[in-house]
Amino acid sequence: MDINLESLKSTKVTNFVEGINESNLKRLEEYCGNYEEKFKDLQEKLVKHINSSDEADKLEYFQWLKFPYLKEINESSIKLAAEVKAKGYKKAVIVGMGGSGINSLVLNNALAEFSKPRDKALELVVQNNLDSSSMQARLEQIGADLSKTLFVIISKSGGTDEVRRNLYSIISYQKKNSPEKLKELMASLVFITEPAKEGKKNFLRELASEIKEKYSVEVPFLENHPEVGGRFSMFSPVGMFSTELLGFDSKAMLAGAEECLNDFINEKSIKDNTISKLALIDLSLNQSGIVDRYSMVYSDSLEAVNKFRAQLKGESLNKNSIDSTIHIPGIGTVNHHSDLELLLKDNNKVILEQIYFENPVYEATNEAIDLENMKDLEGDSNHKSLIRNHIQPLRNYLIEKGAPIITTVIPEQDEKNLAYFLFQDMLVTIVQAGLQDEINSYEKLDLAIRQWEVERYKKSLKK
Repeated sequence: MDINLESLKSTKVTNFVEGINESNLKRLEEYCGNYEEKFKDLQEKLVKHINSSDEADKLEYFQWLKFPYLKEINESSIKLAAEVKAKGYKKAVIVGMGGSGINSLVLNNALAEFSKPRDKALELVVQNNLDSSSMQARLEQIGADLSKTLFVIISKSGGTDEVRRNLYSIISYQKKNSPEKLKELMASLVFITEPAKEGKKNFLRELASEIKEKYSVEVPFLENHPEVGGRFSMFSPVGMFSTELLGFDSKAMLAGAEECLNDFINEKSIKDNTISKLALIDLSLNQSGIVDRYSMVYSDSLEAVNKFRAQLKGESLNKNSIDSTIHIPGIGTVNHHSDLELLLKDNNKVILEQIYFENPVYEATNEAIDLENMKDLEGDSNHKSLIRNHIQPLRNYLIEKGAPIITTVIPEQDEKNLAYFLFQDMLVTIVQAGLQDEINSYEKLDLAIRQWEVERYKKSLKK
């Protein structure tokens, strides 16, 4: 069965896979035959889950694949974002651990930070850790009256200790500096958590009840489905509410993600399916001794994407019994010497992945500035120079050395293309785990989604 790597170039997000030597290519072709039945079984299982409301067809933690649900719940995000923006907030602080915060980092970095200003857009700040210095510094920068800032508090379970402590710091700061405006601060809170469930403790819901009783303030909630885990929550209110606050189109994000899912469903053959091939390439490289996947992004607006992917791959695939490369984010965004020294080293057992926007938001040809010493730059594009003088030569050099390389090109720096890319990565992650399961067994697929060992460790800390 011949594997068609050329077809990877036809998707919305273009993936060039080059430098695959004959032994790895032969291994890929063997994998296509060996995993074909498992791929069909997995694809059918996912499709059945997406289309069915029957409890027997349920896959735990896969609600993020159901776009009718995602579109319906997104209306709440759009409505609430419009309401809070109408109050005149200029800044929003997102407090959330793991994917609950990283999603907003990605959206802010990739769409807003290096883009054209948006009407009624809020400046986003993300507190994604329990570093008291960064939390305190952010509060100091906001100033004495925190009630002029929107605080979005995200805890999927409603039991995240770091989130609870950060929220305590926010309320404590306001009480110390502007105690007369504590009620206004309470009115500037938004909570994102699971729906209320009888018998399950949720500190955000309990806190909201106490705030209503003591301050006569109704804290608005956005509900995150309990079957949507943090690193798969980009297209739930966790990510879409931030998209709207930034002035971008959450519906376009959902459209891009859904297009990626439909492409995956419609490509029936394992040798032609983009998602399966990307999963098999990573799997085969790992099993040939290439352990590390070094990711170089060539844009400051993609640096947070590296954090997103490191978490996605790390928490999903870097587990016992699941084979995959380890995602290593590059140091810089353009060929830093430390990156190159590693990549140019012989037998480094590293696959390089290059990622960049084909058409970034700002792409200008250098106008004449009447300086002879810079005349050679006139009429040229710095972005095209980046591709021509940095990205392509490194790729060509490594291919000549016989080193495998993946180049991912995102066509436009916009909501739909970014969403397609992120959702593609999410699908590749679960398919790569699912292909390693036995027929009709979904232990590794389930393992990739869930975090048993992490949760067990966190419970042991509490004890």
